[in-house]
Amino acid sequence: MRLLIADDFGLGRKHDSAILSLIEAGRLDGTSVMVNHAIAPADIARLQAARVSGTQIGLHLNLTQALPGMSAAWPLSTLLRPLLGSDLLEAIRDSLVRQTDEFASLFGHLPDYYDGHQHCHCFPAIVPLVARLPAGSQTWIRIPLPSSWAGRWRNLRAGGAKGVLIMALAARARAVFRRAGWQVNSDFSGFLRLDDPASVRHWLPRLLSAAGPGCLVMLHPGDAGDEVQCDGHAPQSRSCETKILLQGAVD
Repeated sequence: MRLLIADDFGLGRKHDSAILSLIEAGRLDGTSVMVNHAIAPADIARLQAARVSGTQIGLHLNLTQALPGMSAAWPLSTLLRPLLGSDLLEAIRDSLVRQTDEFASLFGHLPDYYDGHQHCHCFPAIVPLVARLPAGSQTWIRIPLPSSWAGRWRNLRAGGAKGVLIMALAARARAVFRRAGWQVNSDFSGFLRLDDPASVRHWLPRLLSAAGPGCLVMLHPGDAGDEVQCDGHAPQSRSCETKILLQGAVD
C-alpha cells in the first residue's frame, strides 16, 4: 500500500495540531518530527498513542531551520557543497547525533525512519554521516526518487526544475545507504511548488491519485495561521494540503 507521510511535525504548534488531526482521522500514515524544545508534551503523547495503532513516527533531520533549544542551522548553499571542512562536518555529525538522542528521549525509541528537512540527508557530504546513525531492525531511510520515468516527469511538472537536482542526489544517496545495509522506500512522490498555493491545489490531488502501491507520498500539511513558517513555503500551501487531505481527496 502507499504511505502518506507528513513532514515538519514540531515546526509550530498549529502545524502540529493539523498533522495530528489528519493522523487521527486516518488521513496520514505517519509524520517525521523536527525535534526541539517547544513541542507540547500532550502532542508527543498523541503521537505515541497513534504509533501503537500503526502510525510511523520518523526523525526529520534538520540542519537549516532554527528551532527552540536545538543546535545551529547552516545555509542550504553551504550544505550542498560536495566537500565540507572537517570542523563543519564534525559540527553536523554532532547535530545529527543530538537530534537522534533527543528523539529517543522524547519518544522512548529510535525513529521508525529518517528523512531530512529540504532533503539534507541526501546531500553528498552528509550522506555518510546519516548512514552511520543508529537503526532498529525495521528502520528505513526516505529516498526522494520516483521509481518510474513517468513518475519522475509527473513530479517535475508538479514541483519544478529543482526536482532534477534532488532526484540526482537521491539516486546517489540510495546507493550509499543500500551499501550500508539500510532499507529504503521503493517509490516516491510529492514534489510540489510549495511557494504557490494554486499549483498545490492543482497538483496534489493528481499526485495522490497517481500514487500506486508501495509509493511514499511526501506531504506538508499545516496551518497558515501558525507564527512559524519555512522559507520558500507559502503558509496558504500548508492549509491547502490540510484541506485536501481532510476532504478525502486521497480516497
